[in-house]
Amino acid sequence: MDAIEVEGKTYEEAVRKASLELNAEEKDLDIEVKEVDTKGILGLLGSKKVRITARMREKETTPEDYGKQLLQDLGRFAGLTFNVKTTELNEKTGRVLFLIQCDDGDVLIGKDGETLESLQHILRLAIAKRYKENLKILIDINGYREKRRNALTVMAKRLADKAKRTGRQIKTDPLNPYERRIIHTLFKHNKNVTTKSEGEGHTKKVVISPTGHARHGRR
Repeated sequence: MDAIEVEGKTYEEAVRKASLELNAEEKDLDIEVKEVDTKGILGLLGSKKVRITARMREKETTPEDYGKQLLQDLGRFAGLTFNVKTTELNEKTGRVLFLIQCDDGDVLIGKDGETLESLQHILRLAIAKRYKENLKILIDINGYREKRRNALTVMAKRLADKAKRTGRQIKTDPLNPYERRIIHTLFKHNKNVTTKSEGEGHTKKVVISPTGHARHGRR
């Protein structure tokens, strides 16, 4: 709501009038004194009038609330309707998760999750600009991340078996940081293969290499 301007014989009276008009408590108002008129000789006689402007105080939103609202606004702009749920910051992963349920989820996901990654990048930048903090976030649409994780796990295990069997390095297709992390974590304590990222830019390949113990592979 825009600011309103009210007058009273005292500051307290003006505030009470503003509270009644805005149907809000004083603590929920931003108040600015615009003018104090005093009539009479040297201000000793006559009446006094206080004029103030008042508006509803904007409620401080959390990055989670802001991100949720921004995603819903972007959805409406694109002509899509969806529900967004957020989880609190996960201390283990250091991420805030935004869960989207949408009938047209494929549109938001895009080929190989490219649109989803772009949406996540926009949201991360928007939150960083508003709150001056580099919050780690993850957007999931219709459970795509879990399905993708399962598919990557199956693919990575198959490539690792091939690397051990042939004694040669095997490379994946270019993957985003989140997807690469899934593979690196999968083989973090594996004694038969090692992994590393290769390439430049946002998407890179993961190189799966047999260790010396498994270089001759399985027959």
